[in-house]
Amino acid sequence: MGSPVILQVVGYQNSGKTTLISKLLKELGKRHFQTGVIKHHGHGNCVDFNDSGKDTEQHRNAGANITCVTSYNNSILTMDSELPLNKAIALYETLEMDCILIEGYKHIPYPRVVLLRNEIEDMDLLLNSHEVIAAIHSNKPKGTILQESNNPHFMRDDEELWLNCLITYITQEHRRRVDHENV
Repeated sequence: MGSPVILQVVGYQNSGKTTLISKLLKELGKRHFQTGVIKHHGHGNCVDFNDSGKDTEQHRNAGANITCVTSYNNSILTMDSELPLNKAIALYETLEMDCILIEGYKHIPYPRVVLLRNEIEDMDLLLNSHEVIAAIHSNKPKGTILQESNNPHFMRDDEELWLNCLITYITQEHRRRVDHENV
């Protein structure tokens, strides 16, 4: 099968990360890619388990560190501690994902899409990224970012162009990994 393609989507708050990932998921689904998403909740508080009164809450309150409820149609896994990104990726690999989309984790280097709301304020995010697949701008860049980077740059409104670029990257990288595994 090959190891999953990992693509990270980074940007400051309200830059459109979730929207971009949703659009990618729809396109990858059309291509029958098994895709998982890992989202970093960087707001310092706990993620809501939303299972008040359910068996999983009772299990957690009784001391379970991890709970999983599974049915014919779906499964839900919850933990009472942070799952480090490398372990989340390892878990997704065991589930045989073709692609893993990571939302956030600005300081962990994976191939990434950088979403830029403001050229001046967000410049550091682009310049401190090691493997940028594409940069997507909310506003027309004034030139400084384009001079600093050799990566493809798109305007947010040019959805067909940047979506095609990202899907091409993911499908080509997936094919390369599958071919490598078959050698």
